[in-house]
Amino acid sequence: MLAVRVAISDPNKDSVRKIYLEDHKRHLRSGQLSILQSGPIMNDSGIGEGGVVVADVGSLEEMRRFSSADPFVVHGVYRDVVIYEWRPTIGALASAR
Repeated sequence: MLAVRVAISDPNKDSVRKIYLEDHKRHLRSGQLSILQSGPIMNDSGIGEGGVVVADVGSLEEMRRFSSADPFVVHGVYRDVVIYEWRPTIGALASAR
């Protein structure tokens, strides 16, 4: 199944973000989760306001466990984190399913 994590940053945590950015990147690249796509989401001014992760998982619980160990989640860089099952219907991921 595909899972999507949408995380919205806390604008008051920019200094904390800088401290944990490299740890966050290492976590995403750790291989603990089969991440298909990941990256920041930007506002109209080109400023990052959060991030999206799309992963191939066995269950949503797998994504929840991975997310809960992310340094940005642990240290409150993200204000909101929501995890969804995703069923693509158009595009490369849809045709691969």
